[in-house]
Amino acid sequence: MSIVLALLLIIAVTSSFLLFRPGFAPTEQPKVVPPPPYSVHRSEESPISSHRALSMVASQVATTLAPWGVALDYVHGFVWVAEPGCTPNPKCPSTMQGVLGQYALSDGNLVANYNEPADYSSPLFVAVDGNGNVWFTQPSSDALGEFDPQDQSWQQWQLSQGSSPYDLTFDTHGNLWFTEFGTNDIGFFDPRTDTLVENPIPTSASNPYGITVDPHGTVWFTENAAGVDRIGSFTPTTSGTIKITEHAVGAVRPHLITTDRAGNVWYSGGFGGNIGEFNPRSGNSISFVVNQGTCSSPTSCPGTHISGIYLDKKGNVWFTDALSHRVGYLVPASGQVVVRTLPYNNAHPHDGLLIDSSDRVWFTEEFGLNINMWPANIVK
Repeated sequence: MSIVLALLLIIAVTSSFLLFRPGFAPTEQPKVVPPPPYSVHRSEESPISSHRALSMVASQVATTLAPWGVALDYVHGFVWVAEPGCTPNPKCPSTMQGVLGQYALSDGNLVANYNEPADYSSPLFVAVDGNGNVWFTQPSSDALGEFDPQDQSWQQWQLSQGSSPYDLTFDTHGNLWFTEFGTNDIGFFDPRTDTLVENPIPTSASNPYGITVDPHGTVWFTENAAGVDRIGSFTPTTSGTIKITEHAVGAVRPHLITTDRAGNVWYSGGFGGNIGEFNPRSGNSISFVVNQGTCSSPTSCPGTHISGIYLDKKGNVWFTDALSHRVGYLVPASGQVVVRTLPYNNAHPHDGLLIDSSDRVWFTEEFGLNINMWPANIVK
């Protein structure tokens, strides 16, 4: 019995020593904080890394209204489509409420449609900021708008009367730049201070249209008016005041614009049936014919209108041809044009064209009322 009591005493002393030894406190368990909801769709609340796998199967999903511009939100895994429901020229025939369509980046399926409030008008082009907020232009009411998907709130800012804002893009500082087709200005907006600046373009009545940022942070835009035949560039500033440089490229009414990894500038040629390339280092430009059929003159190719433009990882230049309902790409090294004709004559693929990081091609059909996703190898 005495031996048993001795053993119990030793165990008790040892346990007390371990309990009160300095530094032997129990490890605190980490707190689990659930991610904040992004939308009412539970499957779309988390970042794209935890979404379902990206689909490599072509998809086509109907839009609510006639769609136009497209933007990608990689952080949250969405594709946003501006649906003005009309063709601006440069404004829509009448002021009407449009729709912002939200689609899954994973497979293109519809997530939600958001109808604009009563005092808004047809959204034309769209861009997404780092927080997932959706920004859009409203040429019919001369306004810039923002939609926050988290609380589904809307804001808008009035621009100069007759400005007709078109394409828009963010610079590396998070400031927004946009073309004002009607008043011949380049607009600047700082979302943090609500600062608005409108910079006149040196050439009068040039109708600025497409806009983009190159890998070096320089902003480029097209001048769409007949007879101008120029693109412009500037270094963005945090004040919004800029010095614009224009470049004569010989393009007939250049339309949308993008850049490649080397900083070369590419633009769609509209009714000229071509794609243009401008080299900022040499100042030289070259034109690639991608139209279908025979051009009656260098300025007119009946039945073709080269609208959207974007580059894939291989350096192929993708484009949409609204009037011949074709989607395809140019191989710059050889001049080869590879296209696929859509199965219906009134699809009108226009300004909504993007290629994601997996080389999947996204494009809208204005009159076909669709948003499409194609793996790049679907056209060959």
